[in-house]
Formats: sequence, structure tokens, C-alpha cells
Amino acid sequence: MEYIAKEAGIGKGTIYEYFASKERLFEEMLKFCMEEFCLGLKKAMDQGETIAEKLQYCSHYNAEYLIDHMDIVEIAMQVNLLNEELRVHFLAGQAAIRAHYMAMVKEAKVKAELRVDLDDELATFCIIGALDEFCKQRVFIDQRPLAEIDHRGIVDMILRGLKY
Repeated sequence: MEYIAKEAGIGKGTIYEYFASKERLFEEMLKFCMEEFCLGLKKAMDQGETIAEKLQYCSHYNAEYLIDHMDIVEIAMQVNLLNEELRVHFLAGQAAIRAHYMAMVKEAKVKAELRVDLDDELATFCIIGALDEFCKQRVFIDQRPLAEIDHRGIVDMILRGLKY
């Protein structure tokens, strides 16, 4: 708390006026990060015109966010360690993210960028799963710099599939 107060340029006691404990401050920080990620992902998605562009922007944003917030993301991935209020908040955030991707899938089907017979929910889960696992592998395991992550490759794999 002392370090946070110093960085914020306020007295330690001032922090306790807003947060009852270190734990409460930490919980609010996690909530903020989830909301920030959700909003940033939507902005990234909205930059693209086609589904391929949208997915590339999402992949890039996902990896960049993981790199910039590595410590907090590692903690947040352990949702079972969080209290009920935080679990509910994170599940709501994940639902909002799924909704953004689902809307993107539906729009791509209308624009004939995806097959019209695709199951929207299944396609959404496949996209999210592929992008999340790809970015986590490249950031946490391989520890590649952002510029070396092949976002176009993962998008090509998602859109063209494994069959040739």
C-alpha cells in the first residue's frame, strides 16, 4: 500500500478512504483490468472491415494485453482462487467478450465471409479458443516479442481450417 500511495502521489491513509483493505484494492484492480480488456478488444475488433482483419486486430490486441499485463493476467487465469463476487464479474466479462465475437461471426456470415451454415456459438468458441491459446503460448511460454507473433497465420488457420 505504501508503494501504491507513493506512485499515486498520495498518503497511504488516503488509499484506505477508498479501499477497506489491500484485498479490496486488488479485487477492484482485477475488475478494472477485465473491463479494460473487454473494451479494448471491442475497439480492436471494430478497426477491421473484414473478418480476417477483425481477427488479426483481436489477436494482436490479445497478445499485446498479455505482454503489458502479464502479472495480473496470470493471477486472473486462476479464477477458482478468486472470491464469488470476482468470479461473477469475470464470468460476466467473458460473456461480454463472447457476445462481441458472436456478433462478429454473425456479421461475417451476412457479408458471406463465413459459411452461412456455421453454428454461431460453435464458431465463436473455436475462434476464442484458438486466439487465446495461441496468444498465451506465444507470450507466456515462447516469450516472443509482439512483432514476432504471427497473427496473420493464426487467422488464416482459423478461417481456412486444417483441410486443404
